[in-house]
Amino acid sequence: MDNLLFWNARGAGGDDFRSAISDLVKMNNVDFLIICEPRVQFIKAKKHLLGLGFNEFEIKEANGFSGGIWMVWNNSKFKVEVIDSNSQSITVKISWCGLRSWMLTGIYASPCITTRQGLWHYLTHIHTAYQLPWVVVGDCNELLSFSDKNGGSYIGKFGGMKTWVQQDGMIDLGYHGADYTWSGGTVKERLDRGFCNSDWRLLFPEAKVQHLAKMKSDHCPLLLRLQNQFRSCRVDPPFRFYAMWMQHSHYSEFIANTWNETTGEFMSKIKHLAMNLGKWNREVFGNIFHQKKRLLARICGIQKQRCTNDNPFLIDLEKKLILEYEDIKDREALLWRQKSREKWVQGGDRNTKFFHITTMVRRRKK
Repeated sequence: MDNLLFWNARGAGGDDFRSAISDLVKMNNVDFLIICEPRVQFIKAKKHLLGLGFNEFEIKEANGFSGGIWMVWNNSKFKVEVIDSNSQSITVKISWCGLRSWMLTGIYASPCITTRQGLWHYLTHIHTAYQLPWVVVGDCNELLSFSDKNGGSYIGKFGGMKTWVQQDGMIDLGYHGADYTWSGGTVKERLDRGFCNSDWRLLFPEAKVQHLAKMKSDHCPLLLRLQNQFRSCRVDPPFRFYAMWMQHSHYSEFIANTWNETTGEFMSKIKHLAMNLGKWNREVFGNIFHQKKRLLARICGIQKQRCTNDNPFLIDLEKKLILEYEDIKDREALLWRQKSREKWVQGGDRNTKFFHITTMVRRRKK
């Protein structure tokens, strides 16, 4: 396992959730997903979640619109054994070849302080019973210190969590990103977090928690990276024509100018146009996936800044960037629809390979 994602989605039954969770899983290479407060039965989202590459799950259904925890994972990468579960948590043991087994608990602590108190006692019992490297991730619905809150009353915000952390020797994993994981009006709180014991920290010394951009819920997703990420780059990918290019305001002008300035036979001009389209895609249109990551990074930066300096300029800029992000997602949806319909020829008949470009050029000549 490399990356674990936890998200209080505040509803998992609509198109917004399906779009958001697909993005989160694909962009962050998520191996293990924990969703809480889904407000629907798992059957409503099961097909979509399993379509993202997960094939196993453990579920504690919500009581009406209250509570609920879903764990889903891909068992081809690691072995997961369910240890125990209740209305506020699911605990599993994770193991794979060459690494010591460890324990993971996903929690959604009750908003009711008396019910929530039982969770902290339960976690101590789990810790004592299994004596494994242990990490706990979830929505604690409670504060650890006064710095975890900005605005509003502190009544009912402190309970047994601090005692549990001290008694069991738990380590706050910290975070990168905005200081608060939940916001409502002018009130902001750090409710979602990760803890581990010393054995788990020694097992994963590079692990870190990242507060991702808050988009479709009033909680931001938490990404737990267990180790540094190393990615290989594609070298000389084959040419592809993408319909989403046509949504760019300067696309038609670029095609007309490039075609009119090129001399030679028809296929020679097609090759030249394809080469220039590839360059235009990199330098002008831009890699759509890199654009999404840059926008999300800017949104995260603004949300972090708003934790201490919430002004109208930042609010408007955040809204503008979110709209840009949604526009890019629309273009990406067009890209994936095109990919699902088309089978590109690698090598083979070059007339087939350039079918879309020649069709487009002939239309412009008309």
